[in-house]
Amino acid sequence: MVSGIYRIENENNKHSYIGSAKSIRHRWIRHLEDLDQGVHHSVYLQRSWNKHGRDAFTFEILEECSVEALITREQW
Repeated sequence: MVSGIYRIENENNKHSYIGSAKSIRHRWIRHLEDLDQGVHHSVYLQRSWNKHGRDAFTFEILEECSVEALITREQW
């Protein structure tokens, strides 16, 4: 299980969503499920997903870190 900071980026307009997770893999799966179902907690990300489609987005791990450091590193 890899914990750390990740980015979801819209390649069309370069807008990004930054998040942190204890398990990046599981969090990415949850993001995809929520976005595909139209129920993501981020209204901005959901609207962008609806407008541009799944193929416009990339997912990238920015940094691996300990669970204890997640919030501090995400805010940085």
